[in-house]
Amino acid sequence: MMMKATERVADYVVNTGFDDFDVEVINKAKALIVSTLGMAVAGSRIHAGEVLARYAKESGGVEQASVIGAGFRTTSEMASLVNATAAHSTELEDDSWPESMYTCHIIPAVFALGEELGSSGREILEAFILGYEIQARPGMILTDGGATERGILTAPSLGAIGIAGAASKLLKLSKEETRMALSLAVSQASGSTRQMGTGAHLYEAGIAGRNGISAAKLAKLGLTGEPNVFEGKKGYFDTLAGMPDLEFPLGRGSDLRVMAVGFKKYTACYLMQRIVDGVIEIMTANKLSANDVEKVVVEVNPTFPEIIKFPAPANGEESRFSMHHCVAAAISGEEISVRTFTDEGVKNPKLQKLWDRTEVVVHPEWKRAILGESNPLTIRTRSGAEFKKLCVISHGDPEDPLTDDEVRHKYLSCTRDIIDDARANEAADMLFSLDRQPNAKKILELLTY
Repeated sequence: MMMKATERVADYVVNTGFDDFDVEVINKAKALIVSTLGMAVAGSRIHAGEVLARYAKESGGVEQASVIGAGFRTTSEMASLVNATAAHSTELEDDSWPESMYTCHIIPAVFALGEELGSSGREILEAFILGYEIQARPGMILTDGGATERGILTAPSLGAIGIAGAASKLLKLSKEETRMALSLAVSQASGSTRQMGTGAHLYEAGIAGRNGISAAKLAKLGLTGEPNVFEGKKGYFDTLAGMPDLEFPLGRGSDLRVMAVGFKKYTACYLMQRIVDGVIEIMTANKLSANDVEKVVVEVNPTFPEIIKFPAPANGEESRFSMHHCVAAAISGEEISVRTFTDEGVKNPKLQKLWDRTEVVVHPEWKRAILGESNPLTIRTRSGAEFKKLCVISHGDPEDPLTDDEVRHKYLSCTRDIIDDARANEAADMLFSLDRQPNAKKILELLTY
């Protein structure tokens, strides 16, 4: 008899391991980890990360795992909550499409639990790759298949399930225990598209991390859930997108969804990465300055303005979902950094004066999708010239990935002024060789204190 979805996912988690992954998958996973832990350091100095660190410190708890950039330890669940929120608060999180899934929740979670358990670097990598696979594969169908239309943000909603699977692997749960962990994660899964541009959107990544670990630990203690929670009428996939009979493959070898993750370069929503690249490319190739630009016209699908919705952002959180602020930064000639998308960056008069140079044209006849296939871009100059580009990919996407040196540069841009460069580079060296590390203790010490 063919296994149903919940059982099949649990069986995959238990019976798939490090040796089932090709070397390019392991190397990509290590680069993604370097990128994400750098974000967690930077996010420890951003409002949402600071709030969650204060919350965790005031809550106390057994010292099991490190709160990155904050100088203290707490429970693995609480450390995951803080570190994932901090990483997400940069909006530098690396994503894959069409599932619209990010790494900023699951990587801090496997490190927090791995630190508590003394897991090896191989075990942490294994858990990350497997957890990402089981959240991303259904997301490829559910996200644009109905979940987004219902206002459900699948990254944290399915992420809680992915993290429960990853935590089950680290805890070495049985197939039936893993199945219960997945079921318990459904009861704790959440995510709303309405929260984009707020602190709650950042916090949802932390919730997924905390709750995924909690689900696995509770399953180990014997708590139960519906064994076929994913499938059938009123099952979780039906709830998310009206898909009670959803089927999806689960990969091995080189066919793993971590290979589809693109690296972000700019501290803003992924939807704008290729557009910012396009604007900079046109400006550079034609030696244009901001004074030359009359209008930047960006054409988008009807889902786009539901997410990128702040033409005049009031704070850093809104600026990361503002096409007008992103384009202003791209044509300004100033360096685009984490600081561009802070409260102070939003108050930059030079950028504010450029906000009205952007025009977003919505095509209601285009297919609804979070990212979509492309964005036509036109820059009109005061002299009457027009320059056009069809924005399809960004440098950093799987089709044009960042090199390890570029990943390290991104990481160091996040850690700078928070952690000494020597310490940061030492941690990065260990992360790039994570499969040879006996545990993550020294790495996390370097990034925390």
